[in-house]
Amino acid sequence: MARAYTDRHLIHNSSLACFLMASFVAEYESQESEFPLDLPKLLLVLPLVWNESNRNALASRNARSKIDAVLRDNPAVKIDLEARVRAHTPATLQGLNLAVSSGLIGKCTNTEGVVRFSTLMSRWPAGIKKSIPQDLMKTTKQLALWYSTASTETIYKLLFGIPNEIRD
Repeated sequence: MARAYTDRHLIHNSSLACFLMASFVAEYESQESEFPLDLPKLLLVLPLVWNESNRNALASRNARSKIDAVLRDNPAVKIDLEARVRAHTPATLQGLNLAVSSGLIGKCTNTEGVVRFSTLMSRWPAGIKKSIPQDLMKTTKQLALWYSTASTETIYKLLFGIPNEIRD
């Protein structure tokens, strides 16, 4: 049995993850994507947002660029991504748990048992949005825009598939 996840920086990392997840969900939803927002997609947010070299690489890109072009032009984003996703999964889940339990985002389960997420907040809690570092917020917004243009399967193929090969 796996050991329980303990966040040694409970206030900082979990609350930051909570608000980054809420921001991502709100921005994703504002794009009115044809692709529903699911947990596998959300697992790919913090590993890119919390990595400074990824934020710097993505900062120079236009948010309206196509995700395949962004990843093709920035292959360094994929370096150690699988390990980073594994390492950030507990923080992502804890952040989502805080966001759902505090009413910032909601989750619903469809008939196939797939969980989807949507925003519930009409406005941010006072003082929160300005206290989150702007580079984290910018990268979160960019990822929401890019992820909203592709299915979860396509994003996983682009990030973890055969190098330099892009298929639908």
